Amino acid sequence: MTPVVDYFTLIGAAARTVLTAPWPQNWRRFKWLFIFAIVWPILRGSIVFFLLLDHILYPGFRKQKIKRPLFIVGNLRTGSTLLYRTLAEDTSNYTCFRMLDAFMPAISMKRAVAFLGRVDAALGGYGARAVKYLDEAFLDEYSRIHDTGFLKPEEDEFALLNYMCSAAMYELFPAVRRFRRLFFVDQEMSTQEQDRVMRRYKSMVKRQLYHAGGDKTFLSKNPLFTNKLGVLRRTFSDARFVCLVRHPVNTVLSTASLFHFVWHETGALAPDQKDMGTVLEFCRCFYNQPRKCLKDLDSRHLCMLEFNDLVKDPSTAIRKILADFDFPVSDRLDEILEEVGSRQRRYKSQHSYSLEAWGMTEEEIYQRFRDVYSEHNYPRPAVVGAYRTEEEPSEGVSAG
Repeated sequence: MTPVVDYFTLIGAAARTVLTAPWPQNWRRFKWLFIFAIVWPILRGSIVFFLLLDHILYPGFRKQKIKRPLFIVGNLRTGSTLLYRTLAEDTSNYTCFRMLDAFMPAISMKRAVAFLGRVDAALGGYGARAVKYLDEAFLDEYSRIHDTGFLKPEEDEFALLNYMCSAAMYELFPAVRRFRRLFFVDQEMSTQEQDRVMRRYKSMVKRQLYHAGGDKTFLSKNPLFTNKLGVLRRTFSDARFVCLVRHPVNTVLSTASLFHFVWHETGALAPDQKDMGTVLEFCRCFYNQPRKCLKDLDSRHLCMLEFNDLVKDPSTAIRKILADFDFPVSDRLDEILEEVGSRQRRYKSQHSYSLEAWGMTEEEIYQRFRDVYSEHNYPRPAVVGAYRTEEEPSEGVSAG
């Protein structure tokens, strides 16, 4: 019953905003009300049918092994997308969720889409161009802050929306206290519900691996999984983790920019509202959880990677990770790493943020995150005042 209650709680929260909020917040919330009240039930019904069909057409997925999955975690805006999509290009060794997989988790759905893709390619690629048009029509606004697309590797956290148990629900509805447990899973969710969420997630991973061939490494890039590290380790005992770390000033500024963009575009907050308290809580937890849950892992299972080391020399950083984890480097990945390094050296950021815009100083962030400064040897700010930071995503690959 819990997902049903969560679903109607979500609908009620969206409807209240539509009825009481001023323009354009009410209109932005109305779009999400329409998606969850009209589109989601239809999609959910289709998904359930195809998930059941998997048991008839592809019963072998239930015995699919998940060997040494790789989870990329840590604070948001730390280069995780750059790392994730670079590895995902080596399709001979790795598989992951694309955004489309979040809406089509069943093997039968994936196989149907793959078949249609082959037919479309033979007929001239009109369908692929239509998908690109949909990207531009529906995701262009979001791609300005995080490069995304229906056919691009994306966070599988969003696939859990199919079961109404995704942390994204708290991102979209931060005022709904009931959804906190979906975000702070290790800290606030009951063990019984944790196990239920992980059973569903594990089933989706098995299906993805089965569809991809079964003998590949599963990749997951999910900053939101940082609050699931405890339950992830309990579920995937031989998992590998890459935890990305970034200077607190840069992390807080970039995270504030990301979340407020999402909150404003989805109607969670009015255009003139800010919620730095929630941003700081998120950042704090994403620093604390790896320290708490991964401290006993050795270098064969955990890599702590600095953002600057990744974006300045991604090829060297990624090769070290794969060597430590004893993961293969194919000829294709070898070429990809050289290309990514070259692109990164040419890249000039278009994003910049200032602390003044968020009502904070560098000294205040230092006081809030003194333990992080000490642990990672970040220098204490010498001058109190505005701090300007730039993002460093690679061309075609966001560093988010």
